[in-house]
Amino acid sequence: MHAIKAIYDGNYFKLEEPVPVEGKYEVVITFTKPIDSSQEKILKYFNTWNNEDVKNVNEIIEERKNFSLNRG
Repeated sequence: MHAIKAIYDGNYFKLEEPVPVEGKYEVVITFTKPIDSSQEKILKYFNTWNNEDVKNVNEIIEERKNFSLNRG
């Protein structure tokens, strides 16, 4: 089994490292934690994300903060 890091922007996965395999594979996607504002600032600083990506992540984070408030 191989694991690689990626960022999910709400629609797409952006791989942060090369895929160590070739051919077709069954995969398991695990969401580990939301990106907080400090991570966001670091990623933007190193030009990993453009302004639109940062905006999308901010929207996702805000939506998820309020997701469970209206349930139950």
